[in-house]
Amino acid sequence: MRKLFFLLIFSLFSGFSAGIWAQNIEYAPHVTQINVEARSNLIRITWVDSPDAKGPVYIFRSARPFGGSVPANIRPVVVNYGEQYYIDDADDMENLYYFIAASDLRGQWYDNIIPRVNSASLIPGLINGNEDEERFYLASDSLPADSVSGIYNLKAVMEGERAVITFDSSGAAARNAILYRSTQPVQSPQDLLNAVIVQSGIVSPFVDFPVPGISWYYAIIFEDDIASGNMGIKPGINATVSAVTISGQDQERAIRPIPLPILTLRDTISGGLFIADIPNHTPLSAQTSETLRNTQIPVKAPLVLKNPRVFTVDLAAPAGGEDSALIQIVMEYFLKFEWETARVSLQHYLSLPRSKEIEARARFYLGQALYYTANYREALIVFLSFRSQYPDEANVWIDAVLTAMVY
Repeated sequence: MRKLFFLLIFSLFSGFSAGIWAQNIEYAPHVTQINVEARSNLIRITWVDSPDAKGPVYIFRSARPFGGSVPANIRPVVVNYGEQYYIDDADDMENLYYFIAASDLRGQWYDNIIPRVNSASLIPGLINGNEDEERFYLASDSLPADSVSGIYNLKAVMEGERAVITFDSSGAAARNAILYRSTQPVQSPQDLLNAVIVQSGIVSPFVDFPVPGISWYYAIIFEDDIASGNMGIKPGINATVSAVTISGQDQERAIRPIPLPILTLRDTISGGLFIADIPNHTPLSAQTSETLRNTQIPVKAPLVLKNPRVFTVDLAAPAGGEDSALIQIVMEYFLKFEWETARVSLQHYLSLPRSKEIEARARFYLGQALYYTANYREALIVFLSFRSQYPDEANVWIDAVLTAMVY
């Protein structure tokens, strides 16, 4: 009887504890309606933001199902509140699991994992192969048409030997739109490293003549967005998701349909002076020589580069850990102006996971090394990547890079 009594008390306590845990899960802020879809090597993730936590959301990806907590070695992707949309890419579609954590305005995220609510796995073949490709990338219920700086509905269509680019804009007539072309899909600002600028100040429709026989993708970004660091890329909105390929069947066409007859000038001139009979050297007159000596050809002044900057903390003796490796690169290469060696060393250093503060400082030095080696496009992307941590320093260097790019 006594044993039965204790079993009854234990059951009631367990049920009460489970009820409290369920209530905590229910009322803790979290995203809902997570959906994971795949097409080729791209994965589209959509969700509905939590109305109680309006900070950025953190997307975690793992090769194993998420349990009670997120493994410490997984680094999340941060997406702004309200976007409710992210495009991921992966080579292996077999084992992919996602967890989306809501956060408050301070960026403190909530580690409550709820299966099929804010966590899900990829189901291969979920998207029908005959479905419209742009429908896969667009989430009409979560992405307004003008969600990227007033540019939306960007399309590229092949017409013979040219590509016709069309887009819609909202209140952006006075802004300078820059068209980029790439051989790979442009899904994030980092993908612009592999793209080239076709032309700035474009209006719709715009005609481009890319190299035939290659698949091309396009993206449009406003110049002031690049300068402010607010570059937004969303496939199907301001970046194309379908490649354009010019066949190039007519590129061997002749310049003239009918060749002109050969005409020998010497045969048409009887007894006259021909070009080949002119003496090899005819001296200039004294007046012409004097004029040339007094003529000064304007020479463009060389570009004045910005002086390098180093954080004070990286000039002190290393205290060990990941700080010591970064300080060693600064001391041995950066301060000695060995920019190419510093660039390679910093890229190797950043190939491993680093703390947020150390990574920002290393990127600051990498951006400068790229700037001094005239890799201005790459330097611009790097300076934009840590602008949230060091806005004042980043803005100064972004101005310097843009000045060098147009010099």
